[in-house]
Amino acid sequence: MDSTSPAGRTPTKAAVAFAVYVSVLTAAYYYNLTFIQLGLTDLGLERLGLSPERVAVGMGVLALVTLCTTLVSGYLMDRLGVGANPLSKFRVLFGIVVLQVATTYAVTAVTSFEQFLTWIALCSLLLGTAIPFAFSLLLDLVRPGIRGYAAGAVAGCAFFLAALFPFEWTIESFVPSAVAVLAPVALLLGVLSVPSIGDWVSGSRTDDSPGRQPVGVTQSGMLTAAFVGGVVLLFGAFFVDSLGFVRIIESEYVEASWQSSELGTRLLIAMTHVIGGLAAGVAYAKLRYHWLFVATFVLFAAAQFLYVYDAAVGGPAALAAVRPLLYVLAVSCYTTVAFALWPDLATPDRVGTYTAVGIGIGGWLATFTSTAAALVSERAEIALEVHLFIVGSVSVAFLLITGVLMYRAVQTA
Repeated sequence: MDSTSPAGRTPTKAAVAFAVYVSVLTAAYYYNLTFIQLGLTDLGLERLGLSPERVAVGMGVLALVTLCTTLVSGYLMDRLGVGANPLSKFRVLFGIVVLQVATTYAVTAVTSFEQFLTWIALCSLLLGTAIPFAFSLLLDLVRPGIRGYAAGAVAGCAFFLAALFPFEWTIESFVPSAVAVLAPVALLLGVLSVPSIGDWVSGSRTDDSPGRQPVGVTQSGMLTAAFVGGVVLLFGAFFVDSLGFVRIIESEYVEASWQSSELGTRLLIAMTHVIGGLAAGVAYAKLRYHWLFVATFVLFAAAQFLYVYDAAVGGPAALAAVRPLLYVLAVSCYTTVAFALWPDLATPDRVGTYTAVGIGIGGWLATFTSTAAALVSERAEIALEVHLFIVGSVSVAFLLITGVLMYRAVQTA
């Protein structure tokens, strides 16, 4: 018989639960990275012929509705006591993923701005509802000591797929790719919704304490500086990422990197994501999470200023391969924190609210408001080097904020 792990699961159950978490979250994040963030922009600008301002409005609606739905979903999850019930999470997510497959197919029928907004609102409701349920699975399926590794694995796998598939960044290519990733996960969640199977995978919980100290709230329920600081830094990371990347992918730089016709180039980017995710997972498990944000903002600033240098005066050809890899490593660092931190700070009765605030505000609001801002910047014909200089400066500002928050954390420890 297998020996029992510290989290009350046999090694076999622990391995299966780890794999389930990585599979579900990889598919969910791949869907958001490709079909939602890039596919909807292509749908609005290219297929529907909408102005950047109208597409920006659509992305703003996506951010707002997703944020509000996420906060409500997280609150209700805690209020109804679902946070400690993995089987209920499996069932809710099964229904949501099935509906996401259907709505993904339905996007091909969108032909007007009004339909575009309606589809986005429906998509946002599904996304917002799913976020607390999906992200909180880390608390149910992975024991505290290895949560960083699980989060790093999700970051590496999701970006690995996104770097390789689809080959063309068009809505016509994103739809089949998204369905191909979501459909097996829908089947997996359907199987896990069967009580005997879902209960076996989730195992029995013997430790409801947070995996990382200090916890996110005080005894009175007030948010601590550690939790608020995490939200601020994650917001900054998502914001500078999207604000810069949306303009980069509209430039000639993307053709030599993320959209290169050379499979070897895209494979190098994909493998760098995997290596970065695994390294970030180790760092998260061993160090204060602030160090991952330090790495994030240093790498972002370096990449963005190198793009500015090349766009303004023409840099050495050797830097062409370095710039995207710096960007990739920065993304892997902060994404690992995004998956791990909120469930790791929470107990089952608070995990919905923690995840909703952390991902809803720190992630979704930052991503799609910055995407909208980047589209407006492009419409205003702000030069790429000027735009990226601003983004790099914002990265430096958040690096300084990270230093201040880390100093305070050390002083109060």
